[in-house]
Parts: sequence; structure tokens; C-alpha cells
Amino acid sequence: MFLSRQLIQFFSVAENSSLAEAAEKLNLTPSALSHGIHDLECKTGILLIKRSGQKSSLTIAGRELYQQLLPYYTRIKNISDNLSGKKKNNKSLNIKTDCLCYSPLKDKIMSFCKENPDLAITIESQEFIDIKHEIMNKNTDVVISSDCSADNKDINYLDLPPEETGIIAHDSLLKKYDSISDLIMNERLIKIKTKTHTYALHRFLSTLKTELIDHHSITVPADYNISDFISSAAGFSLLPENKPIIDNLKSKGCRFIKLPHEYNISINRRVYFREIYNQTISDFILKIQN
Repeated sequence: MFLSRQLIQFFSVAENSSLAEAAEKLNLTPSALSHGIHDLECKTGILLIKRSGQKSSLTIAGRELYQQLLPYYTRIKNISDNLSGKKKNNKSLNIKTDCLCYSPLKDKIMSFCKENPDLAITIESQEFIDIKHEIMNKNTDVVISSDCSADNKDINYLDLPPEETGIIAHDSLLKKYDSISDLIMNERLIKIKTKTHTYALHRFLSTLKTELIDHHSITVPADYNISDFISSAAGFSLLPENKPIIDNLKSKGCRFIKLPHEYNISINRRVYFREIYNQTISDFILKIQN
């Protein structure tokens, strides 16, 4: 109703493995669909689709356009379907994460929960997630993961904004040293026992060309309040720039210090999802993506 013919064709090609398969779902001939995609490429000035024999896939530019348009395409599709009586909103949402800890993303999820009091939401966290199995074979609507290593044509995903990290420590520790490097080499590192935090710390220490042996660190469980260790000056940590956490620690005499550009470490995540034509999932993705 509200979507252009060419945009519908583009999404059909993006979500199927061949032009023939996409054309069949739209009740078009592959030739007609190919002409429609070509017209869209001419209008945008972007090569959107690459073809290999009978198979087709998005170019890098096509994937970027798909990711940018997908949440809005889904919402418009839902509005159109609701007006025509085709679909009802899903009133439950099953989310699985590979541990968010003190991520700013966690605050967005909490905000979404507060804004949707009538929605049944299940959130489960585990360190290692078989993303394809969760999305394709289990009743999981959304997986949020720092595993961005492989694309899968069968799974929809969007890249989330990177989470910039920095050093956080009590003022009494910071005043003891002339530089952050001295602090790092002489104070204990407070580590969170998760794959994501371990990876970020490893990259951070690699940029400093140093290693901290185990007895020079404190490792706490993911569900433990790391703020207690930081505010008691037991050591320093590396955390994403989470405003509520930082404001709370500032009131306890702590400071968050952004890392210089050459040492900057960011945590990258993706949101993988099962259904694109689901307003609940669409609303959730829009919330955490902004």
C-alpha cells in the first residue's frame, strides 16, 4: 500500500538466494524482476545485486542500504498489513544475549521494557550462543551478539552502533600516577568474566604492548556489581561509556576517562532476528539501534 514496487522487489531479492526464487514469491518472471532491480540501481546510482550463475546476493553497498532501510520498511509493511487486516502485532518477545553487563545497550532494552508493559518479554544471557540454531530452530526472536564474524543468508541482522570504551577508576588511584600508562602497569585490572569483556581487554592491552599477569587482576562474575570494586579503589576497569553507570560512580569519587584515538577500543554487536514482518521485533530493533 505504502511501499514502492521497486523497494519490495529489492527486499525480495535481498532475502532470497536467487532471482528466480525471489521472482516466484512475487509472482513475476526473473526477467521482469531483473529489470526492476536495474531501474532501482539506475535511480540510486548504486550497484545493489551481484549475480553468480543462478545465485544472487547483495553487494556491500546493497547490504548497507538494506540495513539502513530494513527497520523502516518493516514498520511501513506492518502498518499496511494491519490496515488490511493481514497481521496482528506479536505480544511476546524472546531475546537472547551473549552478556551485556554494563553496556549502554542494556539501558535501551530496559527502556523498551518500561515502554511496553503489556508485552511478555523473556531475556536470557549465555556466553556462547549458536546464533543460527537459536534463530532457525528455537523459539528465539532476537539474538544480540558480539559475534560479527560471519554472514548467513538465512538470518536477518543489523549492525548496532559501536560502544566506545574508556578507563574508569577512583580519584585516589588516578592522583597517584602521572599517566594512565603508569596506572595500568601498577594497579589491578578488574575484569568481568565474559567473552566480550575479555576480548575488549585483550585488544586494549595489545595496543599498549603490555600483558597483565593473572595475580595482577581481579575477575568478577558478569552478574556481580563491579561498581563496588571500582568505588572502593580496588583497581581500574575498562567499560563502555554508559552514562547511568558513570554518573553513579562519579558520585562515589570515580572518573571515566576516554581513551586517546590510538588506544580507542569499541565493542561491536549485531542484532540477529527471526521475523522481519513482526512489529514487536521492528519496534525493539529501532529502539536499540538509535
